[in-house]
Amino acid sequence: MAKRIHIQSLVLLAVFLYVPIIQAQETPPVKDDPREQPVKPVPAPLPAGSTSVLSLNSPQGAIETPQQAGNDRPLSGVQAPTLDSNMGARNFLLPSFSAMSQLGTNSSASGFDRPTVFNYVLGTLDLNRASARSELLLHYTGGGMFSNYLNSTVQDMEFSYTYKWQRWSLLVGDELNFQSESPYGFGGVEGLAFFSPGSPFGPGGFLNPILGPNQTIPTIVVPRLSNSLFSQIEYKVSPRSSWTASGSYETLSFLGANYINSTDALFQTGYNYSLNPQSTIALIYTFDSYRFTQFSQTIDDHVLKFGYARYLTGKLSFQVAAGPSVVLLRGALTGYSNNPSWALESALNYRWDRTTLLLSCYHLVTGGSGVLVGAQTAQVEAAVERKLSPKWRVSASLGYAANASLIPNASISSTQQYNSWYASARFTHQMSPASNFFLSYGARLRAANDTACTTPNCGGYFISHEISAGFNFGLRPILFQ
Repeated sequence: MAKRIHIQSLVLLAVFLYVPIIQAQETPPVKDDPREQPVKPVPAPLPAGSTSVLSLNSPQGAIETPQQAGNDRPLSGVQAPTLDSNMGARNFLLPSFSAMSQLGTNSSASGFDRPTVFNYVLGTLDLNRASARSELLLHYTGGGMFSNYLNSTVQDMEFSYTYKWQRWSLLVGDELNFQSESPYGFGGVEGLAFFSPGSPFGPGGFLNPILGPNQTIPTIVVPRLSNSLFSQIEYKVSPRSSWTASGSYETLSFLGANYINSTDALFQTGYNYSLNPQSTIALIYTFDSYRFTQFSQTIDDHVLKFGYARYLTGKLSFQVAAGPSVVLLRGALTGYSNNPSWALESALNYRWDRTTLLLSCYHLVTGGSGVLVGAQTAQVEAAVERKLSPKWRVSASLGYAANASLIPNASISSTQQYNSWYASARFTHQMSPASNFFLSYGARLRAANDTACTTPNCGGYFISHEISAGFNFGLRPILFQ
């Protein structure tokens, strides 16, 4: 009897030992609890609102997403259209440094036919800080230009702050720029974006390109200060419609030569309606008022535009707004007159495979770029970039601007006309996710049809050529909560 009990005890012990071993060898079931899933890697920072060709295709650029609406910026607002939605690690600090040497011939900077060497050394700091209700974007670039003709400083600061309530949202910001040449041609026709391709304030800046002092007439080197202070409120009338009211105050001041200082006060309001998740229409009214320091002359522009926009996140961003305008001229130079005109603004950003295309077209009244007392400006720009390999990419850009004076020249009974164009090509080699080396060539032309004017830009034309080589060094972004 004792022997039988001992045998049964051994069998039970074997069963208890065997069952855990079998269970340990079985594959555990997949758990649906997301808290027990592996943690996904943090994506690289995406510069919020960037429309830069380089940032769109760089390792720190956009993340591929399904085709859906991802642009919540109102068509009647002050912000520039963007191709990508707000994704990625949004809270980061990103420092970078740039250095470039450039050989220019017949440059507008020197005013001579002899070759001129320019060296640029710049530092850039970008800050993105976002939460469920607010977003802060800050960009600063500072440094200098050194040449055998002139040494000058470069300062560029841009910031915006957005806060959202349930139906209301508020946007305030400022763009301040101090440099020696027009951004339209600075540093080789691509402006400061030439040196900071990953900035959230890409080519054209954070603002809609129709805002900010227009400087599409190239000038000789002279220090100038431009500033744009802007604000915007938006009210969500319904899930598919919104109303916006925005204003800006812009100044352009030259510290030398005989250029024309100007101010521009703008008010804009509009109603936006979403036809579907990808398409929006808008009715927009804009009032622009220009004043000039040296002349007792005012130019007011009333514009009514109808707009349409379509967005496919990561693939397509298209918007167009056009309509009639009335230009009111008051002052000693023009007397009292009302002139009918028209206004147009259009932008297309399109990306497929390894190629990105940017197109823009504008027709509007501007302050005259410091050369004219007000101008009717027509401007067309195009840029394309293709990724040749994981390390190499090539880009090209082309632009044309025509500025016709709103003030007739009394001595010859005609208006002054300035036509400018530029073209550039650039090869970029990616050395690391945030650093690259580039080689570029650029050419630009400025022509005037009238020699009877008082600014240093009078008479004749010039074609300048620039060959550039340089580096952009980006440090690792500093991520924070």
